[in-house]
Amino acid sequence: MSAAASREVLEARIVRERAALAEALVDLRDQAFAEVDLRRRVRERPSAWLAGALVVGLLLGVRR
Repeated sequence: MSAAASREVLEARIVRERAALAEALVDLRDQAFAEVDLRRRVRERPSAWLAGALVVGLLLGVRR
């Protein structure tokens, strides 16, 4: 295998690895955003959030 052919093989591998890495990073970003998505958490347990908001409101109102 000549040096030019070897270089082309390496460059092709680098391109494939970069594409795979970019895809993995997009997947990781999407998963991280989904994990901290407040809207999803409120939709899952709206009564708990409503009760929490009520308690915080009462505590803030009583302090004055």
